[in-house]
Amino acid sequence: MALVLEYLVRTLIFLLVAITPCTANIRSVMTKFTEKKSVATSHTTIQNISKVRCVEKCNKERQNDRCTLAGYNKATKTCYLSVDDPLDAMDTTDEMSGVFFFEPESTGKFSILILGPK
Repeated sequence: MALVLEYLVRTLIFLLVAITPCTANIRSVMTKFTEKKSVATSHTTIQNISKVRCVEKCNKERQNDRCTLAGYNKATKTCYLSVDDPLDAMDTTDEMSGVFFFEPESTGKFSILILGPK
């Protein structure tokens, strides 16, 4: 009886998981600001700009593959748009400098498969 019940529960779980639509929408959003970092090179420097506008500028340039990182100096309110690889962001002792990185953001429903003991 216990084996039949276990079989029915596993079958029910499998069917529920199989018919649940997976509508995951994964995109990259520039949200992570890491302090004491700077970009190695920049192709555009924008002065007297807020952090939010700096991120917006990089996101807009990213559509044309012209921005992968945005360096920002809080003291001077300067934004540095760069196409550097995120791994190339340089360490610095300047506590007012930092780099915005893109992070994946997920929205939507996900199917979850729960497996019991074998």
